[in-house]
Amino acid sequence: MSMSKNGRLILAGVAALVFGGLAWVLWGEALRAMMEEVMGILREAGPVVFFGAMALLPLAGFPLSPFTVAAGPVFGPQMGVVAVIGCAIVAVAVNVTLSYWLAARVLRPLVMWGLAKLGRGLPAVATRSGWELTLILRVVPGTPFFLQSYLLGVARVRFGIYLLISVSVPAVYIAGVVLAGDALGRGDRRMLLIGGLVCAAVGAGMHWLRRRLKRRLDERRAAGAAENAG
Repeated sequence: MSMSKNGRLILAGVAALVFGGLAWVLWGEALRAMMEEVMGILREAGPVVFFGAMALLPLAGFPLSPFTVAAGPVFGPQMGVVAVIGCAIVAVAVNVTLSYWLAARVLRPLVMWGLAKLGRGLPAVATRSGWELTLILRVVPGTPFFLQSYLLGVARVRFGIYLLISVSVPAVYIAGVVLAGDALGRGDRRMLLIGGLVCAAVGAGMHWLRRRLKRRLDERRAAGAAENAG
């Protein structure tokens, strides 16, 4: 599948999710204050409620980052940092699984109906394209995490590919942030340095991966343009 079709695929998903996107873009100060209040309540409710909310609230657009930042210093001392990282990764896995199901079962029929009205269809995503499309959405900044999940679900990327990348990419961020947050809460400078180094290494790796993907896409576009010209 050519990248032009991938672009149309993403645009079709964005059109179906426009209200969610607008809500995210227009997130006002009052909603931010409410989000902080909700996080305070969840921290006090304990780890089961906290990580359950981490799995469910992002389905409605609540960002993952407050959970990731709060998890280490709040629950690290009582659970241990490894257990906190594990619970956070499980919460993300549950979230992306539910997001995929909602997108594929509920949102996709609406997108298909809208495209049918326009006389168009949704192109199938091949396995190779599924890897590429999922990686692009997960590592290139700009699109909120929950919208990424819904777009990939609407596209019906192979679930195994989707789940592997959708859990692996945030998992490395989670590990670094939780390590750093737990160390900061305990005043452990050595672990804070390790957590910071993990975050820096992840950031550098993601930057390298973004550049590599961009180079591959540019090469493919150039090859396609040369083929069309010939």
